[in-house]
Amino acid sequence: MNTASSHGRTTPTAILIAAHVIALPLALAGCSATSSEQRAAQADDLLKYGRYEEAAKLVEPVVQDDPGDWRGQYAYGRAMLGMGKLEDARRSLDRAYRLRADNEDVVAALGDCMARQKDVKDAYQLLRAFGKDFRSWRAYLSLSRIAEAAGDPDTAATAAVDSIKVNEPLPGQRASIEPYMRDAELCFSFGKEAEGVRRLRQAYGIAPEDPRIARMLDEHGVKRGKDTALPLGP
Repeated sequence: MNTASSHGRTTPTAILIAAHVIALPLALAGCSATSSEQRAAQADDLLKYGRYEEAAKLVEPVVQDDPGDWRGQYAYGRAMLGMGKLEDARRSLDRAYRLRADNEDVVAALGDCMARQKDVKDAYQLLRAFGKDFRSWRAYLSLSRIAEAAGDPDTAATAAVDSIKVNEPLPGQRASIEPYMRDAELCFSFGKEAEGVRRLRQAYGIAPEDPRIARMLDEHGVKRGKDTALPLGP
């Protein structure tokens, strides 16, 4: 029987060959996974600069060869969305959502695609459910913006307030100013000056150094001082 020796121990050659046969596909699978992740990450960088076609070409092999890769589907869907190919975008973003229904970014992109396809009610349902289930202020803000664009000021306002209700910081962090800034923006557009100023003053309590808040307070005649900040909450 053919054998191979290592540190005084004898191992049958057949066993060594079998071990290599088993290990090779595993190693190749690991390389494939890394390649898919790298392509998705590179596509993300391209998408930040609006280079949609390049991003699509980069992750298209991932989508074709590994349709269960949610990062590839998500990147490809956003690329198609940027190119205005809404059906292709919806297909990939639906797949990404089925794979990662807990991902806030995937949900926001899918909601945006739905709205562009005029499936506004589906977008409402998706974002409202995610905002409630995951206490996601970002989902509620996406809902608010979609509703405003659809000419639905009531839903836009309600979603903005809901985003404030779930705006709970992680330990050691501070709450986000974005829900307050969004509601302030809506209040001013609706002619609700006092309520808009109240939201700005709440945002000021979170980030008094933020230049947007300072500018808007100045625009609305609010002098900044030790009493400017107001308690947070709806």
